[in-house]
Amino acid sequence: MKKYAGILAVLVLLLGLAALSYAAPAEIPSDTTAAIAKGKTQITLGGEIRMRGLYGRNLSVIDDDSYPKGNAKSRNQSYYEYRVRLNMEAKISPNTTGYVELESSNEKNDSENVKWGSGNEGPKGNYKFGNYHDESSVYIRQAWIQHQGTGLLGVPLGVKVGKQLIKLGNGLFLDHTYFGDDAILAFVQPLKELTIAAYTIKFDENNVYLNDDSTAYGLLASYAGNGWGISADATYVDHQNIGHNGIGGTFPDVQLWNFGLRGNYDSIAGTGLGIRADVEFQTGKINDVTGQSDPDLKGWAVLGGLDYKFKSIPLTITAEYARGSGNESGDDDRKAFISALGPEQHYTFVYEYLAPSACNFTDGGSSVGDTRTGLCNTQYVKLGAISDITKELKAEVYGYWLKAVEDVGINDPTRKDDDLGWEVDAKVTYKLDKGLIYWVEGGYFWPGDAYDMPNGKSADDAWAVRHGIQLNF
Repeated sequence: MKKYAGILAVLVLLLGLAALSYAAPAEIPSDTTAAIAKGKTQITLGGEIRMRGLYGRNLSVIDDDSYPKGNAKSRNQSYYEYRVRLNMEAKISPNTTGYVELESSNEKNDSENVKWGSGNEGPKGNYKFGNYHDESSVYIRQAWIQHQGTGLLGVPLGVKVGKQLIKLGNGLFLDHTYFGDDAILAFVQPLKELTIAAYTIKFDENNVYLNDDSTAYGLLASYAGNGWGISADATYVDHQNIGHNGIGGTFPDVQLWNFGLRGNYDSIAGTGLGIRADVEFQTGKINDVTGQSDPDLKGWAVLGGLDYKFKSIPLTITAEYARGSGNESGDDDRKAFISALGPEQHYTFVYEYLAPSACNFTDGGSSVGDTRTGLCNTQYVKLGAISDITKELKAEVYGYWLKAVEDVGINDPTRKDDDLGWEVDAKVTYKLDKGLIYWVEGGYFWPGDAYDMPNGKSADDAWAVRHGIQLNF
């Protein structure tokens, strides 16, 4: 009897699967919100799937004949990559919210995403058909609790605790909106337009028994008026025993202060002309435990921009100037602008995002050539425009003139110059469906004399093109 019962159970299972395979899909409402409720608790689910493919040429910005074929400094790059994000918001009450976001990536220290075909497991043989991605490194991008209520005299106040995305102003100094930081943020709103906050951010926690952490403390104030705004902040970063490897020994301590002041006006007298400005300056000290020197920190950065939005056509033109300090040759102090940025693009697509930059924090040492260093030892003039060609199609194009603040030799320290070159970037985005976009973007970089090779030859041009598709739900 058990034998026949087993056969019957298998038949029922197969029939059930067959019924599911022939079932008509349910019609999707035009506008939905995924929510699960337990009592009055509302849980909202969301996420993002993104696929991108890039092809780049000479992103090391060298001379074509300086390295033989097959050298590690390959002239070409070509790959596809993906990223998955899943998030959940738990709204317990009008005053209390929890949020969790997960992201898949096993190359977060080197790249933004997981490369296609980068798995090292799967079917074996002369050629691996398929690959297996070990996503055990899926990490928590955000996990925070926010509670807000009413304090003395009815003033709204609140606190936000946990791993959260943090950006100060325009992100010249601090922009950790890619991976997020562990932080505690307390805020108060004495006026509807005015927010005052105090924060502590843990950048790095090493051995809990040693003073080898990196922690930021700060205050900020922001006033959002009708079409204009102003904000200011002061951040102190205490980096203890920088370079500590957890096995003992002493290293320099770094105490950095960054002060930021910025403002914007969206449309002056209703003309469509907007203006924005940002000023950042730094002070502090590197305490060298050897007693040989105690360099002062004296970095600074500025940004100013004009945006004109036409009333008759969907077009906005932009003019922008930005400048970040660099180290002066032979000066004991560190005058390069120090930034805390994520791995995403901050302005140019090739020069700052993909190619070696002019950052000379160690006065011509190992810092020169790093990518994604923000405005460190760099100034640029930017001209461009963005237009909504149709409801679904958007295009933007920008030109950059780039110059180092202090002379650098990116490929040869003995051949220093301030000419970084020129770049043109463009991007076209098309909305395929609700929450679904496809885009093509790219940049072409004409390097200047700061990239000259040891043999005296000029570096060849560098360029890259990337396309992608992204679904947000």
